[in-house]
Amino acid sequence: MLLKSLENFDVRRQPMMARPSYAHELVTASTFPMAVAMLESGVIGVLAKKTFNVSEFELATIMAAPIFANLTSFMWAMLARGRRKVRFITVLQAAVLLFLLGISFLPTVAPGPTLLVVVVVLARCALAGMVTLRSTVWRQNYPEALRAQITGRFTVMASLIMAAGPFAGFFIQDVSPDSFRWLYRGVALIAAVGVVSFSRIRLRGEKHLLAFERQPAAKPQPRGEPGHVYAFEPGAEPRSRHTVWTILREDHDYRWYMVWQFFGGMANLLGNFALIRLVIELTDGIRYEYAASILITTTIPMAVATMTVPIWARYLDGVHITRFRTRQGLFWIASQLGTWLAGLSGIFWWLALPRMIDGASRGGGMLAWNLGHNDFADRRMVPLYMGIHVTLTGVRGFLSPYLAVTLLYGWEPDALPWVTIPGFAGIGVHVFLVTTALAVIAEIGFIRLRNQVEKRDKTKDV
Repeated sequence: MLLKSLENFDVRRQPMMARPSYAHELVTASTFPMAVAMLESGVIGVLAKKTFNVSEFELATIMAAPIFANLTSFMWAMLARGRRKVRFITVLQAAVLLFLLGISFLPTVAPGPTLLVVVVVLARCALAGMVTLRSTVWRQNYPEALRAQITGRFTVMASLIMAAGPFAGFFIQDVSPDSFRWLYRGVALIAAVGVVSFSRIRLRGEKHLLAFERQPAAKPQPRGEPGHVYAFEPGAEPRSRHTVWTILREDHDYRWYMVWQFFGGMANLLGNFALIRLVIELTDGIRYEYAASILITTTIPMAVATMTVPIWARYLDGVHITRFRTRQGLFWIASQLGTWLAGLSGIFWWLALPRMIDGASRGGGMLAWNLGHNDFADRRMVPLYMGIHVTLTGVRGFLSPYLAVTLLYGWEPDALPWVTIPGFAGIGVHVFLVTTALAVIAEIGFIRLRNQVEKRDKTKDV
């Protein structure tokens, strides 16, 4: 079975028209994700606290960066209009590698910690632009009937590298506290191979694409595919006047789906930040503390997520997203409650089980986050529905790390200079009871929404 899965990656098994692009992207998917992995919250967060000793506020900003960087997606889409997409993406990829190299030269004392935060935020914004524009390459170069299968192979390859790479690399950091510098430089060098390979991709139909985009009246056209994509039809006009607010006001089901998704998303984002902070504390002074930290924060959940994607995919193909979320929500609750119990015990390795459960939840989330809105949206308005989801994800991603810091450590009575407020000592590990409660609220909400949707569908069938 493993051999058969590996055979699916063979360039010769791809459609003839897709082979040149696929060959170059496969090289990129085998190398560049190592750079992305070095910027993942569970990796850079551990390095930031253990080596750079960043403040709690700075750590929260690093944790928030991957999510609120999504809010720059629309900016990148506008900047890239009328410009060659592969070249634009390559510049962004090269910028990410320069930021990685920058991390390797930062001092671990002031102003190093502050500069680290700035570099990570800028790198995550560049990655958001790369992901946004890459969908155009996939749309143009791969046939629609096989696009998900082809790009799914890149996703699996990237996930495996992001799970294993940091864990192996940070063993070196445990041997020599300053070796992260050579680790980041080495990763940047390897990832550069992927950037060069990606730069050789030829975008099919690019001449007509750029000609359309350079028209003064050219506008994005909803075409029923998720992500930031355009339909290049000269003379076409938008077929909908809907905005974010009219959709949330008029689409009752999607509005409540976003509400319950906000509760579930806050539970996970709050929990992820608190988990990394708990891991940093529990691994302090143990043998191979860096590798052990990366194993729990990144490797275990990413590996389990990769393995469970096919299972979740088969389930999602046969049910409405509301039913899917009720099943996935049980994993949300179990992972947060399990983390609370592990935190109470103070035994580091007890975190392994809830992290496996979290990984199983992520496997479903990787699909539902990208596809769930399709069960609500008219196919002409899928990008707008996805934009609403991305924006709200950015909002909760920005808020959750700072809220987590507040819940974990509280504040002093004189925290606000213009008003006197009672001090708050924080609730420590009990923050996971809060995240569990948020996950339970989301689960109840999704169950109610599922019942409404299925009841209405049955009425229509009668």
